[in-house]
Amino acid sequence: MLIGGEPVRIMSALKLLLASALCLAAAAAPAQEAANASALPQNPLPGSAAPQPAQPSPAGDLQACLNETGDYVTIGRAVIYVIVIANTCDRRLRCEIFANVTGAKGSSLGHTIMTLGEAGSGPEAKQTYSMRVKAAGGIAQVSRDCKAL
Repeated sequence: MLIGGEPVRIMSALKLLLASALCLAAAAAPAQEAANASALPQNPLPGSAAPQPAQPSPAGDLQACLNETGDYVTIGRAVIYVIVIANTCDRRLRCEIFANVTGAKGSSLGHTIMTLGEAGSGPEAKQTYSMRVKAAGGIAQVSRDCKAL
């Protein structure tokens, strides 16, 4: 191998070519990220202006019509989880309720269908569902699927 000859020039040229390729790749990366940025979800920082949501769906309007509460009640030795749903809109609703209450002694599942009257209909606008659970306390997950009648 010659130190002052042709192989040293080839190595220098290869190093220069490799450095140029790395610079071009580094310059192209932000452009590629900018192209993919529109596909990523937008998560604004706290305190910044949030983007305005699209038109609210009718199902979202129905969820805004409902007030839901849930609490544990003990009757004797039985522990019951009571779900109360009240309608605040001027239309009748049919809601299918699914509940999963998980406590230290295990999980309990519940399901029911409620028909809620209009807001001005008095007690018909408020319905309750009671389900027996294994222990007071824990995590209650309740979901509902409502439709206007």
